[in-house]
Amino acid sequence: MQSPSQKTRPVGRPAQGITKKVSLTLSDEEWDEIEQSGMTYGAFVKDRMNKARKAAALETSPAPQPPITQFERERRSVDYPRRYAEERWDIHQRLSDEEVPPDVIEAAKKSMYKVLYPNQAENAVLETRDQFICPFTGKRFSTMDKLVGSAIPTLIQWSTAQIRRDAERAAARSKENL
Repeated sequence: MQSPSQKTRPVGRPAQGITKKVSLTLSDEEWDEIEQSGMTYGAFVKDRMNKARKAAALETSPAPQPPITQFERERRSVDYPRRYAEERWDIHQRLSDEEVPPDVIEAAKKSMYKVLYPNQAENAVLETRDQFICPFTGKRFSTMDKLVGSAIPTLIQWSTAQIRRDAERAAARSKENL
């Protein structure tokens, strides 16, 4: 027996909509088409309605845009202002022993700024990739799988050393207690 505070759970298949009695007048060909589909009358009508909705949505949707390339998707602004790059050029020229003609320097700078700072962007825009830093060794990995694969032998080595040290300490304590 249920207490008044408990709600009853619904039984059976969940409702799919409102049921109405309908009478259809169709030609023999149309009735044959429904019967050959292998669907119930209701399923056939729903299928046709869904197809009509999809076709209408395609007609009203805007023209498809060209897909974004992987390169465009992965390029993002990073916190490295153009002035930092300019400072690095100055430092390089002061510390370099090479005599490079000024036109070569200017061409190299122009190329770098064009690629790193497109459309006169203030911060560099480039492809970046996530790196996973191992909490055990501090090494960087391109995937978690590589990180875990590298960590396993390290952790086995550390655990072996820890167990050996614990056993040595226990042996030293037992000698002291004798």
